[in-house]
Amino acid sequence: MQITLNTLKLQEAITKSIRGASNNKMIPITGLMEINLNNNVFSLVTTDATNILKVIEPSITGENFYAVVQADTFSKLVLKTTSDNITLTIKDGNLEFKGNGVYSIELPLDEEGKPIKFPEFVFDYDSETTTINLALLKFIILTNKAAIAETMERPYLTGYYFGDKVITSNIFKICANDIKIFSQPVLLSSNLVELLSLFNEETVSIQYVEDKIIFKTNNIMISGTQLEDIEDYPIEAITNYIEDEFTSMCKIPKKQMLDILDRLTLFVTVYDKNSICLTFSEEELIINNKKNSGNEVIKYKETNNAQPFTCFVDIELLKSQVMVQPTETIELWYGHSKAIKMNFDKTTQLVALMQDIN
Repeated sequence: MQITLNTLKLQEAITKSIRGASNNKMIPITGLMEINLNNNVFSLVTTDATNILKVIEPSITGENFYAVVQADTFSKLVLKTTSDNITLTIKDGNLEFKGNGVYSIELPLDEEGKPIKFPEFVFDYDSETTTINLALLKFIILTNKAAIAETMERPYLTGYYFGDKVITSNIFKICANDIKIFSQPVLLSSNLVELLSLFNEETVSIQYVEDKIIFKTNNIMISGTQLEDIEDYPIEAITNYIEDEFTSMCKIPKKQMLDILDRLTLFVTVYDKNSICLTFSEEELIINNKKNSGNEVIKYKETNNAQPFTCFVDIELLKSQVMVQPTETIELWYGHSKAIKMNFDKTTQLVALMQDIN
């Protein structure tokens, strides 16, 4: 078997495909990549053992070709190649790579000493199809990612909850986008959702059957399974928080807020528990650190029922939510005993207040 590929096209496909390989040393398949040319459709496949990424190039002609290689070695060699074309040949149980020079890449074997075959994702492709605009999908990823849980104390919080709204939360932060995609609640892993940013076509089609789901365009297919314990997701409590009344609102410049938080970070230590103080008056917001050795003021651009209010928040939690605001002005709601809230368009963000900073 032999195949000749345009180097630039292969490099473009490799750059996307390697994102799907998690390289978990305990799970060998996650460090492999499938190279496949079948009926003039070329594809690269990688996996993190739960989700599968398939990058497709439909315009390559040649005889059918199949090989599974170590993803890291193969991808790095491809990306370092400067010749116009790369020729791959299966020879004596190895993959011969001919580009600037000639390299022999050992093909991994299974327990029976045979070349490894990549597992197939079994899916009912006759299931109902829905679609989503790519720009909307990327907006969800951008905004909701800032509130995702990064530790496994509550595994379901490491996922994106797609219900009447798209919600992420690590308990201390919440992001809710008023967008409904699926006809029933779906909980997807952050690894799967973040792979969706690889799409580059305007519309993405989605199919799901029970716990299996697949996203696809003409040149990328991403498949996986839902996270377990969706029934444990605290959707009711989060929804109640989102719908709670916040008595006062002010609008402030995003850049000025971020610049202040950047400067104040230099004066917030671990002994402060990352806390800063927000003091809302009728005309301005005063921000200072616990020791009051850093103090800055932001004049409001607009208000609604501005009332005096003081609270403490974690500076890093607040900063991460402000950073993903797509507008130049932040609509900041306050007056609630447990959180502050930011709204823009169909998106709501909450940051929990710190109750004990002593």
